[in-house]
Amino acid sequence: MKAMSPPAESDGSADFLDNDRLEETLSSGELDFDDWTLLISEIETSFPDDIEKLCLVYDAFLLEFPLCHGYWRKYAYHKIKLCTLEDAVEVFERAVQAATYSLPVWLDYCAIGVAAFEDPHDVSRLFERGP
Repeated sequence: MKAMSPPAESDGSADFLDNDRLEETLSSGELDFDDWTLLISEIETSFPDDIEKLCLVYDAFLLEFPLCHGYWRKYAYHKIKLCTLEDAVEVFERAVQAATYSLPVWLDYCAIGVAAFEDPHDVSRLFERGP
């Protein structure tokens, strides 16, 4: 993954992953699955509280690999930690559209739904939608 290596004169900080360069790398189409997972890990380690960078990398990755249910779940948990339950619900909605029969995604979504939805009927409808 040469495109993501820091320049030789870098002071070792993770600033080589600025948003413009990150977007350029994500849209290049040159990343294979292993490159993607390495990039996600690097972003999570270097910028654990930067929701903009996390969203950039997860959105792009999940467009390429929508059936990777574990990454949908990780993305939703970042949204819970750094945003709101409603933001996590949006991620889970996208996840169940992409990975409809993923039981782990549905289980997590239902657990979050219990906390996120005030109306018990909304919770019931969510459970009824699952596989």
